Amino acid sequence: MKAKIISLIFISIIILTTLTGCTFLDNNSVSSDISNKPDSDKDGVHDEIDDFPNDPAASVDSDDDGYPDRWNPEKTKKDSTSSPPLELDDFPNDPDEWKDSDGDRVGDNSDTFPENPYEWSDTDEDGYGDNSDINPYVDLSFEIILEKFMVTSRVDILKWAQVYFDIIIDGESFKKIDNNGKRWNVMLKKVKEIQHETIFYDIPDDTKKPYTIIEIVMYDYDIFGSNDIIDINKENSKTTLIIQIDNKENIMDGTGFIEGSKGKLWYDIILSEETKSSDENINRIYKWFFSNNHWKLSMSIPSDTYENYANANIDRSPQDQPFPNEAMAAYVTSNEKVIIDFATELKNLADNKKFNIITTANFILRFVQVNVQYTLDNESQGCIEYWKFPVETLVDKNGDCEDSAILYASIMDALGYDVVLLFYKLEDKNSGHLAVGIHLEGEHGVYVEDDGIKYFYCETTTSQFNIGQLPPEIKGKPKRIIHI
Repeated sequence: MKAKIISLIFISIIILTTLTGCTFLDNNSVSSDISNKPDSDKDGVHDEIDDFPNDPAASVDSDDDGYPDRWNPEKTKKDSTSSPPLELDDFPNDPDEWKDSDGDRVGDNSDTFPENPYEWSDTDEDGYGDNSDINPYVDLSFEIILEKFMVTSRVDILKWAQVYFDIIIDGESFKKIDNNGKRWNVMLKKVKEIQHETIFYDIPDDTKKPYTIIEIVMYDYDIFGSNDIIDINKENSKTTLIIQIDNKENIMDGTGFIEGSKGKLWYDIILSEETKSSDENINRIYKWFFSNNHWKLSMSIPSDTYENYANANIDRSPQDQPFPNEAMAAYVTSNEKVIIDFATELKNLADNKKFNIITTANFILRFVQVNVQYTLDNESQGCIEYWKFPVETLVDKNGDCEDSAILYASIMDALGYDVVLLFYKLEDKNSGHLAVGIHLEGEHGVYVEDDGIKYFYCETTTSQFNIGQLPPEIKGKPKRIIHI
């Protein structure tokens, strides 16, 4: 019976590996002797790697903001000995955020509406959240300027007219424009310049109306009877200027001039400008251990760059495409500014320690191995296969073999190293594994040869291996050697 249970467990593991299309090389078996290292809070984590060495309730603070990622086993806030007690970090990889009061996944420090789970930003600063604002990028308003007019034919028996204007917004009279409380007395076919204060109208911030309608009526005052409308619109059944503003798009249909059977009007309507959203950055902190030193790198990644890659219209299973080599190589983005910035920072760190070429390559390999937490695609993306671009991996800080391999290849290619992608088909014939090959002078362990050039094997999923060290799960030659 026990044999059957063990067999079922083994089969389940194979099925899971097959579904993900990528093999994880586990380094949990690697151990180190920490018995002689100090552990001030007696939590089982020695002080050197304990972010809270004097508090037994927690040990890990990935973003160094003073709030722990999680509680230690069987510990809670009640066990915290700090004053005040530690509180868990809702954003363990973001040093600028730690609390999300309304549960909308936007930290309170950057949430304009920290107590409203349905709103978090107000781009146009009109007091209404972007999600409910009919136009989140514009504080809707407009200005009206009447520049000049002309009466072209008689409105009544007189050869002149006494002119004033009425501005109507959405069916309600808003403002009269006249000659300082009087009318403009004008002869026929004479252009009259108008001087008046600019008329400003603030469209209600909470409007749900898709349009705002402006009507401008040109009148001839009549002392003995009702005032006459001067026709300034050639369209049938219309005598007034009517302008429609699209609140959603912040556009209008006016031209600045209108002419009817009795008069002409020159005008200008100025819409409020779109509020340009600031270049928000995604801040990340990366930590790793190499050459007996703890390393930390803080970087900012433009959020729009990340969104562009995350929303890219591209097949996320390139190995299944008609031209798989080209499709897979397309994910290596060594010319991307973010990747160049990372490569430069990592190279500077290595140069400061006077690392040689091979040590630098291993140093950056360890950066990738430690900071990209191995995560199956069906766990992180909800699908069987999902190849990420390097910027996505740097932000998400997780991925499977192809994601970490592509990130390492991109960084090393940006630094001028000759690298290739190594695609292996594993023995079960239904799963694959992606690694990196790097060309280095001399002998550095296991390599594959292509056109007489040696590319030394680089495993990116676990820190158990340096360059040239081949995991036992990888057997035989790669199915594909993919040049960048």
